[in-house]
Amino acid sequence: MRIGILGGTFDPIHLGHLAAAHVAIDCAQLDRVLFVPSATPPHRDPALAEPRQRLEMTARAIEGDDRFAVSDLEIKRGGKSYTTDTIEELARSHPGDELYLILGWDAARLFATWERPEAIRRLARVVVVSRPGTPPPHAGELKVAGLDPERTILCEGRTPDISASDLRAAIASGEPTADRLPEAVGSYIAAHHLYMDNRRVGC
Repeated sequence: MRIGILGGTFDPIHLGHLAAAHVAIDCAQLDRVLFVPSATPPHRDPALAEPRQRLEMTARAIEGDDRFAVSDLEIKRGGKSYTTDTIEELARSHPGDELYLILGWDAARLFATWERPEAIRRLARVVVVSRPGTPPPHAGELKVAGLDPERTILCEGRTPDISASDLRAAIASGEPTADRLPEAVGSYIAAHHLYMDNRRVGC
């Protein structure tokens, strides 16, 4: 089985995340995409929603698509969520399956700065998703980023440009967000009054 891995804070998960997963499935011919909400992101501010809330929002976002699944692996492990640890654990629990790490180019270009990137290169191929109108990275750029061009799949697809911080600010301000959020996620946020504190979301 060809399993894609899409990690992130998912604070909250939005339509951009889902679009990237769809592009990766079609382009890289994946059988499944595993969404992995982080516990504590190592390179950004802590999430505002609790880990279990982000896990629940992710589960609601992918409900109804049997090609998608959600994993609590990083949340159960706790601490800083390094992708290398996750890939190693998934490689042990899915022997014989092929692993594909799904990244946008903004994240992929920093790959060399990650924790033990060589372990990720050894255990998984990287799928880089870019938007139409954005030139895909060439082999030289991939090498500078610490990626192996021979084990990197470049995918171009229509993914909406959604900023999670802007989305949280919009929620706090009472702006409509239906064009950026899955309906089930929007309902969950409203029911649990998430992201309502302007001071915390920075708007």
